[in-house]
Amino acid sequence: MTRQGLPRTPGAGPAAEQNEKRDAQEPAAKGSAPDAAANGSAPNEAASNGPAAKPAGRRQGLPRPGANAQPPGTAAQPAAPQASAASPAAGPANSAAPAAPASPAATPATPGRRQGMPRAAAGTSPAAPAAGATAPAAASSGTASSGAAAPARGTRTGLTAAAAPAKAAAPARGPAAAPPQAPAPAAPSSGPNRAGSRLGKAGIAAVGLLVLFGAAVLLARWLVTLEPVQGFLDRYPGESHLPDGAPVGLPAWLGWQHFFNVFLMVLIIRSGWQVRTQRKPPASWTPKRGKNPKKISITLWLHQSLDLLWLINGGIFIVLLAVTGQWMRVVPTSWDVFPNALSAGLQYLSLDWPTENGWVNYNSLQVLAYFVTIFIAAPLAALSGYRMSDLWPAKAKGLTKVYPVEVARAIHFPVMLYFVGFIIVHVALVLSTGALRNLNHMYGAQDTVNWFGFWMFFASLLVIAGGWFAARPLVLAPIASLFGKVGR
Repeated sequence: MTRQGLPRTPGAGPAAEQNEKRDAQEPAAKGSAPDAAANGSAPNEAASNGPAAKPAGRRQGLPRPGANAQPPGTAAQPAAPQASAASPAAGPANSAAPAAPASPAATPATPGRRQGMPRAAAGTSPAAPAAGATAPAAASSGTASSGAAAPARGTRTGLTAAAAPAKAAAPARGPAAAPPQAPAPAAPSSGPNRAGSRLGKAGIAAVGLLVLFGAAVLLARWLVTLEPVQGFLDRYPGESHLPDGAPVGLPAWLGWQHFFNVFLMVLIIRSGWQVRTQRKPPASWTPKRGKNPKKISITLWLHQSLDLLWLINGGIFIVLLAVTGQWMRVVPTSWDVFPNALSAGLQYLSLDWPTENGWVNYNSLQVLAYFVTIFIAAPLAALSGYRMSDLWPAKAKGLTKVYPVEVARAIHFPVMLYFVGFIIVHVALVLSTGALRNLNHMYGAQDTVNWFGFWMFFASLLVIAGGWFAARPLVLAPIASLFGKVGR
């Protein structure tokens, strides 16, 4: 059911029909008013003489202010009221009643439809006289514009244009507006890539190490000025005496073993780091033999192959040490090696380094470092790597329980870091304590100061660099295919 307001023209609506029937029953009283109204020439006296008397029993709403105003969206009305009011013709006071239904605003309400009370414009009283009181006369004279069409069925009528601003200013009805939602959290920035982050952390670690090293140097230089520390350095100069019959000098095989060891160690550390950090291997390798061969990455195959060559080279090295008596130079033979190692370390930190005579004897700190590297770190790397590889017997449940793979992983990586640190310190001391003489000891098998050992060392660096760049799938695949199947 659609709500419809009261008609805008007084006297229009259902009461106008009753008035029309009453006029038809009393033609004498009406005179010629119907004809005049039909011809549209009778003036409306209601405009000049005031409103007509309200018939008995007729309900009439209060006049609306701004009755001449058009509803929003309709065409402007012509100035019909002024033309009608200026006419000198006279007629009955109620002659406008029969013509009222012709006005679009006087359309009778649909039965059953609710009619509301007229609304007054904001700021005016409902009882105030309308400024456009001549609008009913214009409707009765038949000069109203056709643009004022009747409101569509189902729409609410009765609002004037004057009341439209007040309606527009009113708050909109309906569901309450949703509260403003909090802005979505911004996506976290990607930040620097992993390589940049690692480089930044490495830089911070390097700066921290330099600070610690500087503090250690200052502390050592202060300690050597103390009288008790000076007495300790005099008693333990930094090296232990070798047993009788210890060999003098370094043989040529030791230089070749040294080169092979460095070459293999560099590639083992590189491939081991790739195995640890690679997400998608570039290729796979499957052994030809075995009941259930397991596919592994070609990088792991390279790492294990280099490990095997390194173990073979290390085995040869241990045998030659034992046969030639060179083991006396790298194995502690007396307990004074420990205080002498402390004395040598203190001298290194104070930058007053001990006298080097590696052709005859290493200082105690070197002896302990070589011993730990050859007889402790190398076996730990080999055993932990063997436990982590597929060569470990899967049926040995008791041995697996005693030596779980988690323990091997916890050992293998720190041992690799030890080897990296040992290589860095070893090369730094070789180059800073008489590079030409030390390189001749290691690569020339002679105790002289010339460039022979240096060029041999330089050639070994070229071979190591070539192996570094050659360790890629394009070169490794043909070699790996000789021992197994290479695929994706």
